[in-house]
Amino acid sequence: MEPKDLMSNERNMQLSIHYYVLSLGKRTSRLYEGFRDTLIDIQNTGFPFEAPSRHNGHHEHLSKPERLGEFMRETDQHFAHYFAQDPLWMVLIGERKLLSIFKSGTLHRDAMIGEMEGDYSAVSPADLGKVVWSVVKQVLAGANDRALDELQAAAETKTIMIGFDAVSQAVQTEGGGSSLFVEDDYHIKGSIRETEGALVLSPHVDLSEVIDDAVDHIVEKVLAKGGNVVFLESDTMTKFQKIALVVRDQ
Repeated sequence: MEPKDLMSNERNMQLSIHYYVLSLGKRTSRLYEGFRDTLIDIQNTGFPFEAPSRHNGHHEHLSKPERLGEFMRETDQHFAHYFAQDPLWMVLIGERKLLSIFKSGTLHRDAMIGEMEGDYSAVSPADLGKVVWSVVKQVLAGANDRALDELQAAAETKTIMIGFDAVSQAVQTEGGGSSLFVEDDYHIKGSIRETEGALVLSPHVDLSEVIDDAVDHIVEKVLAKGGNVVFLESDTMTKFQKIALVVRDQ
């Protein structure tokens, strides 16, 4: 894929709870697909990617730093295969030296929304997902340390929709700039279909699918319209029925 095509993909991407995690290692690089705090370890074309042997082709004549640099460039090329098919934002993780080498030559720097320094090779996907999700949440929300105060102020001025039903209908008609507040562990299993301007839960869903979540559908709607999403801790939004939409002033 040509660099100009990568740039076009990046310009067209929207913030989402669906993202990539690229984990760099000196011997093995891994790619994960993330949905909120759930990571799926991609074990398919190109990943996990093992560093070529020193005696493999032109690598035989490269110094150790050169081999590491070549491995990072090849990791980037393998990632390009997935990015071309499904351009999503990416969180990069690895030791400081690997992060520096990778970023110096990657064609996907503009797709990165965050990075985490450290060796996470021994961390399970389940535990890694929780750590990475904290980074993604901050990107989605932006700088917002006064979320509950904003919610209370909106409630007093009646510029807020409270509860799943009210929010799901409001996201169909409200313009960009709205702010969605939702408890981190709030899920409603099911897909959503649009019917006469309202969102209706569809009973025809595969409950084994991690992305069959009606709440996530609302999150994606808000982000697609240029709004922001703030995930709050469990039981902090009881009076707001776990989900609320603060409507932008018209």
